[in-house]
Amino acid sequence: MRVEEALTRIIGGVNLTAEEAERVMSNLMLGEVHHGVIGGFLVGMQVKGVSGEELAGFARGMRRQAVQFNFGVDNLVDTCGTGGGRATFNLSTGAAILAAACGAKVAKHGNRAVTSKCGSADVLEALGVPIEGNLEEQKKRLADTGLVFLYAPSHHPAVRHVAPVRKALGVRTYFNLLGPLANPAGAKRQMIGVFDVRNLDVVAKALQILGAEHAFVVHGQDGMDEVSPCAGTDYREVKGSEISAGVWQPSDFGMEALAPTDLDHGDGIAENAEILKEALTESRSVKSAALIPNTAVTLVLAGVASSVSEGADLARAAVASGEAGRLLDRLAAR
Repeated sequence: MRVEEALTRIIGGVNLTAEEAERVMSNLMLGEVHHGVIGGFLVGMQVKGVSGEELAGFARGMRRQAVQFNFGVDNLVDTCGTGGGRATFNLSTGAAILAAACGAKVAKHGNRAVTSKCGSADVLEALGVPIEGNLEEQKKRLADTGLVFLYAPSHHPAVRHVAPVRKALGVRTYFNLLGPLANPAGAKRQMIGVFDVRNLDVVAKALQILGAEHAFVVHGQDGMDEVSPCAGTDYREVKGSEISAGVWQPSDFGMEALAPTDLDHGDGIAENAEILKEALTESRSVKSAALIPNTAVTLVLAGVASSVSEGADLARAAVASGEAGRLLDRLAAR
């Protein structure tokens, strides 16, 4: 389906099928569509509202153009937010490292800072952790440490054809939801944080259509696109063909609610790297406590823990024993 045809459909309030959305996305990625048409389509889709079927189709089209890495690892997990939530230090990145220290296999998909002070790629690079590599190098890192970072621009080069339009528009579009759904490692177990509670069901439906084995879509009631350590967190759990809803409280993770200021980020990349190091090495730090909820959910997805309560206990033990800090040192040595 041509983008112009799809634009006419969505202006009339008609949803695309997943197959039509996939073809549209493939066309957008070719770099042959006029920027004015791309802008019209992105805005039109935002006004209409993206459906789960459309989002799944867009994700398939984006995956088709991606540089994909097949690690051949069971229970591989990705943790990724959609951005646009409350500004904090790098919670999902810290949770990925801490989960790996507990025995999970994690393919962390991320980028440099866009809306935040410091993106996952920025902070990992500052800590000396490699953010790029060929398939064999990345396989070895995953085997040796349990964690590999997949730098989004290297795996999704075709997105450059849409990037100038997105930047010029300056508003959120469905592309903000696509990144986590287009993990180039094909992870079937995911935790995706969304910036708007209205996106919970849409992203969950897309994950179901895409064949997720087990996933959680989360939104903190304080506005975070993470599992919040400060307030309740609404979630959707996708397990095969089933989607269920629920709410976690900080007490479910064996902790009292933190103050929002406990999650504050630093002023620059170096300061944010030091905050993340503190969170992974100082068990009595509130920064460390902030990582517990996201890590616990990741461990459930990885099959390392049977409940978020057990996952929280494992996460705390990994920091207290020094295992998380040792893993950080090993990651930097790669």
